[in-house]
Amino acid sequence: MIFITQIRQESVETYPFNGESREDIFNNPYAQYKVNLLSAYFQDEINWGRLRLTPGVRVDYTDLPNKPLLSPAVNNSPADPNYGNTYTYTPLSQLTNNYLNKPTISPRLGFNLDLTQDRSLVMRGGSGIFVGRIPFAWLGYAYYNDGVGFGSYDYNAPTAAQLAANGDPLTSGNFPKWQNSSKVQVDLIDNNFKMPRVWRSSLAFDYTVSGYKLTLEGIYTKVLYDLEFQQVNKTDNVTYFSYDANHEMPIYTTNINSNFSNAYMLSNTKQGYRYNLTAQLQKSYNFGLNFFVAYTYGDAKDITNGIRNSMESNWQMNQSLTPNNPQLTTSNFAIKNRVVANVGYSLPLSQSNRLSANVYFNAQSGNPFSWGFVNSTIANTGQAAGLAYIFKDAAEATKYIAPIKDGSGNILVSTAQQVADYEKFVNSNEYLSSRRGKFTERNGDFTPWNIQADFRIMDEIRLSQKSKNTLQISLSIINLTNLLNKEWGKVYFVPNTFNSTASVGLTKVGNVAAGQPSAGDPTYNFTTPGLPYTIDQFASRFQAQLGIRYNF
Repeated sequence: MIFITQIRQESVETYPFNGESREDIFNNPYAQYKVNLLSAYFQDEINWGRLRLTPGVRVDYTDLPNKPLLSPAVNNSPADPNYGNTYTYTPLSQLTNNYLNKPTISPRLGFNLDLTQDRSLVMRGGSGIFVGRIPFAWLGYAYYNDGVGFGSYDYNAPTAAQLAANGDPLTSGNFPKWQNSSKVQVDLIDNNFKMPRVWRSSLAFDYTVSGYKLTLEGIYTKVLYDLEFQQVNKTDNVTYFSYDANHEMPIYTTNINSNFSNAYMLSNTKQGYRYNLTAQLQKSYNFGLNFFVAYTYGDAKDITNGIRNSMESNWQMNQSLTPNNPQLTTSNFAIKNRVVANVGYSLPLSQSNRLSANVYFNAQSGNPFSWGFVNSTIANTGQAAGLAYIFKDAAEATKYIAPIKDGSGNILVSTAQQVADYEKFVNSNEYLSSRRGKFTERNGDFTPWNIQADFRIMDEIRLSQKSKNTLQISLSIINLTNLLNKEWGKVYFVPNTFNSTASVGLTKVGNVAAGQPSAGDPTYNFTTPGLPYTIDQFASRFQAQLGIRYNF
């Protein structure tokens, strides 16, 4: 039984070593495992006059009764003599699958203090440790890709000779020919892997005067254990391109273990944090008007986002100059600025009929995205989304941009024309022009602001004076901004196909020839890319909804 997928110019075939049929695998899956999540929480409330304390402690226990099998090829894997040059990990020969199955104690404390005895000024907050969970599909890959009873074989860019001898690797009938010469992939979990854990603290002040309530609040979260994905079969003997003066992007050459095509490992990192600061003002008036308005400034930093379904995809799609030692940078989920507001008005038409209307407004800075290479890599890492060096000027670009030629060698687009197009493209983007002579960063740029307003009007009718039954008739207009002006209310985003990566327009076509000052550096063709973001056509259009609800 063979499962076949194709990514870029490579085929990955996953199958059971004992030759079970699809029906057998369906009825008796190889990756059978249980995960038990047990928790207990204790909390108390202590009142000391104007001070109220809420101490608590939570105990979490994640139990994985049967661990994945470890292939002898893993435990007998040779050591890398260059270990630790650019990244570190638990050597494969030391893996024992000794992870989880240990209790985690998470203390926390909340407080509320009335500073003025009349609750016109209240200070509140708290601090504590919180444990999360992971998608258990990631564990499933460790059971399937164990190299013991089930494996994934990777055919990366087969040569013409291999294809001639063995046929198309995507044709199942040819698979036995490839099997004996292929290399297995293994997915591994670090000995001391822990579930995600953070330390979160908050502090807020609520000040009320003349019916106006002003709130100032800050929340800070520090990562104690987050996720890290590595490809630990890369020999750590690296080189660097000549323009990489600070040695930020290592170029890998060979694998450590010739039996493995890839060896992916799930482990932990202690890097990462996020915070936000919010100011909010609200007020309700006796004549039916109410409003609130709030502004939030925040940021979030991490080394990976963990939004893919496998260890391999999470590693391949994590844009980093050093993918096995990713640096702390802006998270996919960072929203720097956000303004929200709501204005409502309620008008009694009679004792049994009330008309109300609300306008909700939301404006937030754009979504983060990365500039780089889409579905390609220039560092021999296997990345499917990578960062790019931005030439410091036209003279440097000329050294690395080659003419575009047809099959007969005729020049279709000259180097000079491509350089002119490249310079125009970079100069037209504020972020890219700021990275001259540097590499781009993961999530270094942002889409335009997303700004929308929604409207709702509702008539609530009480069916009788003695009855609590009511009939609500409402009209909601989503994205009222687009109704007012067709150019307003647009929702911008960068597709997540390659983890929100936009192309810089460069395509690697070769390397600088030997004997040249920059020998071995990549050469490119440049084609001006389109906009790095797209518009959500559905969400960017106004929509109306008529609602009828009967409450009893």
